[in-house]
Amino acid sequence: MYSCNISQTIMQTNTELIVRRGIFGINKESVIMKKGRYFIVIIIASAFLLWAGYTGNAGELRHDANAAKQLEIIRKDLSGLTEMKFKDAKKYYEESLKELNRLIEKYPKTQQELEAKFYIGNIYNTMHNFDEATKYFDTVLSQKDIDSLFRAKALYFKTKALIAKGDIAKAKETVAELKLIDPRAADTFGRELTGTIRIGVEAPVFSVTDFNGKAVDLSKYKGNIVVIDFWATWCDPCIQEFPKVKKMYGKFKNKGVQFIGVSLDDDIEDLRGFVKQEEVEWPQIFDGKRWKGEIPALYSIQLIPTMIVLDRENKVRYIGSDTENVSQIVTTLLSESKELPLFR
Repeated sequence: MYSCNISQTIMQTNTELIVRRGIFGINKESVIMKKGRYFIVIIIASAFLLWAGYTGNAGELRHDANAAKQLEIIRKDLSGLTEMKFKDAKKYYEESLKELNRLIEKYPKTQQELEAKFYIGNIYNTMHNFDEATKYFDTVLSQKDIDSLFRAKALYFKTKALIAKGDIAKAKETVAELKLIDPRAADTFGRELTGTIRIGVEAPVFSVTDFNGKAVDLSKYKGNIVVIDFWATWCDPCIQEFPKVKKMYGKFKNKGVQFIGVSLDDDIEDLRGFVKQEEVEWPQIFDGKRWKGEIPALYSIQLIPTMIVLDRENKVRYIGSDTENVSQIVTTLLSESKELPLFR
C-alpha cells in the first residue's frame, strides 16, 4: 500500500499541477505531474544518495570488491532520475529488492550484505511497508562494531518507520540512541514525537459540516465504531484503494460503524464529481486547505490515504492505510472482544 506525503512544493498552472511527492505517493523525494486524470511519477531518489557509503568498520564482516561493485550499480540505478507510472514504480522497487536479496545470498558475512539489508529497509520505508523496514534496520543495528555514522543512518530511518506506523514509544527509544551519535539528526523528530494522535488515546473531537452542508459531529458518534478516511482525488494511491474502502463501507454500514471521509482536495468540484460518479454515501468533509485543513491538522496527518479507527469509547485503535487491517479491527471491535488488537 502506497501513500501521499505532506512534504511538498506546489506550483499551479492552467493545465497541470506539479507537486513534489513521494514514490507511490507524495513527498519531497519525487515529483508527480497531474494532467487530467493521468499521473506520471518522476522519481528523484535523493534518499538513496544519503544511504550510500558504508565505508567504516564492520567488525568481523569482510569487504568483498565484487559485491561492492554490484551494490554500487544497484544504488546508482535507484538514485537515477526515472519517469514512470505508479504501477511501474512498484515493479521498479520490487526488482531492486530481488537484486539486493540475490546479493545477500551470494555474499554472506560481508560488509556489502549488511549495506544491502540497509538499502532493503529503506526501500520498504519508501513502499510504506514499515513493519518490514523495521525488521531490516534491526538486523543492521544488531551487528556489532559497525561504524557510528552508518549506525546513525540506520537509527534515523528506523525512527521514520516507527513513527509512520504509530509506535511512538519505540521511536522515542530509537531517537534517544540516535541522539548519542548525532544530536542534530535526533532533534529533527521533535514535532513528530509530540503529535496528538497515538494508538490507545482518545481522539480529538470535531464538529463541522460536510461539503453538502450537513453537520458532522464526532462526539455524537460515541458508542459507535468510527472509521475516518483521509484522502484526495488528486492522490492516485487513494483512488486505487477507493474500491476497497467502498466495499468495506457496504460491509459495515448497517452494523453500527460510521464512516467519515476527510478530503484534502483544493477544488470542491473535483470532490463533488468523484462522489457523484462513485455514488459515495458517507459524509465527506472539505475545506479546501489540504494538509492545513482543520481536521488533518488536528489529527497530525502526514500521509494519505490514512484511515483511523475509533472504538466505541472514541479511542484510537488503528492508524494506517491497510484496508485489510481496518476490516479486521472493525470486525474485532464489533464482536466486543476484551483483548483488542492494536494495529499500526
